[in-house]
Amino acid sequence: MLLEAVVAVFVLTQVAYFVGNCALVTLLVRRSDALIDDGTVERVVAEAAERDRERPLARPDGGRNAGVDVPSTDEERPSSGPPTAASSGCRLPQSAVRQLRVLVPIYRESPAVLTETLDNIATQRYPTAAVSVYVIHEPDDPTVSAVREAVTAREDDLAVEFVAVDRAALAADRAPGDWTFSGTGVPRTKAAALTYAFTTLSFSADDVVTVFDSDTQVPLDTFELAAAGLTECDIVQAKQTARNVDDGFLPLLESMGIAAWSDLIYANSADGPYQLLGKAYFVPAGVLYDLDRWQLDAVTEDMALGVAAHERGCTLGIIDRYVQDLCPADLEAWIRQKRRWVRGPYRHLLTPGWSGLERARFWAGTVLTQLLAVTNVLGLPVGLAVLWLTLTGSAGVVPGSLLPLVAFNGVVWCYYSWRSYRAAWEAIAFDSRWEQVRYSLVSNPITQALYATLWAVPICLALADAVRGVVPTFDVTPKD
Repeated sequence: MLLEAVVAVFVLTQVAYFVGNCALVTLLVRRSDALIDDGTVERVVAEAAERDRERPLARPDGGRNAGVDVPSTDEERPSSGPPTAASSGCRLPQSAVRQLRVLVPIYRESPAVLTETLDNIATQRYPTAAVSVYVIHEPDDPTVSAVREAVTAREDDLAVEFVAVDRAALAADRAPGDWTFSGTGVPRTKAAALTYAFTTLSFSADDVVTVFDSDTQVPLDTFELAAAGLTECDIVQAKQTARNVDDGFLPLLESMGIAAWSDLIYANSADGPYQLLGKAYFVPAGVLYDLDRWQLDAVTEDMALGVAAHERGCTLGIIDRYVQDLCPADLEAWIRQKRRWVRGPYRHLLTPGWSGLERARFWAGTVLTQLLAVTNVLGLPVGLAVLWLTLTGSAGVVPGSLLPLVAFNGVVWCYYSWRSYRAAWEAIAFDSRWEQVRYSLVSNPITQALYATLWAVPICLALADAVRGVVPTFDVTPKD
């Protein structure tokens, strides 16, 4: 009786894996056409050089000699243009350098963590004079004084401004019909803080806005790639991983898990409907004005903004670089964070107006990948039991008709595992070959399967919240 029950559960879980893996294959077999990499920069440089060659030469009398094939001079460029890129080592031509506004919402943050992020921004291969950072905080945040002191003590030319959120002014900015949450007042969300700062600072339409968390770190050519990518796409988004791999098993496993997901699934979902990933997305201010900024009551404001951008026809490019942030090492904090993240897509699953292909892509990258994690709760132990019974000579445990399906699931798992290694090796900067080997031994296909299974906890909690109609709350993830 027990054997029959095990086989029945095995069959059901393999069918569930098959459905989820079929959705994965539609994403795994393609590569995003909107990948932003060094080739994008080369195209921008080549196009600028071509424009310079075609530009007529200025005559001493103020006229122009048509058809003269010589490069333009610096005197021909307006003195009020963007800062020159040469001093920063930026490869972009001056015409592609745009003012970049970095919004960093904080609440009860560590001054040391934020300082590391500002150092990372200041050392970008992008003109520092073209970068402005805005640290957005609540007036009652008790840590702001210490953060201010740490920022003031820094010794570089990076422009940093503190912006205190005025909720009364933000409420006056929105008409009553604009509110989509119950009750009164302005919700204390990241979206509300971003909206207040963006509205108050009144950026020009051509300025590029990006959002960083206090712990966000990006490769040093990310700003350069973002500016280049925005010549071809309306919005660009970097991939993600975790950098605190020495803080415990959760950050170590997440570093590979998130890198693989963002490289294999997210990057190949850029055709949309897409979400944004909460940090290191770059969007012109004019696009944000058109989208009416962020949705104030959205706990996952990145998801809401991405879906709104897709519906407006905005194209998304994927920067071939990985954001490195801090993953909670504490299990309870990790579950709280993921519980909020995984619920983000639920309110958009039945969005009207999407084509069948758009809805299928959105479900494939969200719900069906969550299905795989939940299936692991039974699929892993039952699969190991069936494997043991097969190896010990219990003939006929697996029905012959099921073998092709099992083989398909196995091939997809092996391929995804290999691509996960490749993504992690690209995303994480290892100090030595031995460190990379040690990492690869600990974060292996089995431990990654266990990590994926752990996601079933926040997924089930989020589903229960959605069914019961519990309003999600915005909790700040502690960063040490």
